[in-house]
Amino acid sequence: MRTVRELRLAGLIAYLAALIAGILGSGLVHLALGRRGAFGWDGLNFFGLLEGISFLLIFTISLWVFKRAVRVTTTTLLSAGLFVPTSAKALSRPIPVLDGLGTDSLETQLAVIREGGVPIGVIGLEDSLVPWEEAPVVGSDIAANDLSVMFRKYPVVIVADGNTIHGAIRREAYFKYLGA
Repeated sequence: MRTVRELRLAGLIAYLAALIAGILGSGLVHLALGRRGAFGWDGLNFFGLLEGISFLLIFTISLWVFKRAVRVTTTTLLSAGLFVPTSAKALSRPIPVLDGLGTDSLETQLAVIREGGVPIGVIGLEDSLVPWEEAPVVGSDIAANDLSVMFRKYPVVIVADGNTIHGAIRREAYFKYLGA
């Protein structure tokens, strides 16, 4: 899973690479046509249109190739990394955190159990307590788009950084976020 920062950088690099490929391709067409194209600089002519069309085709195909290579959203790619997916922390909602495994924990459907301020497990995911090391826990800076693998096995993903629990993302809320 990738962080929001990594996706931002991947979108910027992919966009710039596609832009450079389009400019280089258009420049090669310009040289191949004997420098007769003047697309928008000195008037409009046939050779200039060929240069412009070659730029658009190379740029568009490069964007498509780089998008598939770096697996970023279209918005992130076309904004050159300015718009990134929501972080897991922003999508999470509060979850009960109980100190110790007592009788009140049996009444809760889903909760994180702590002992001495350290999370030890999650109740409500399976029939018994799921140890913290085996629970579906992600960092707060992980991009929400990359969480679909976690939702194949678990109905909820816990968002935490170390001993700080930020909340949980439920499967229904995640798919609503995705628009599915």
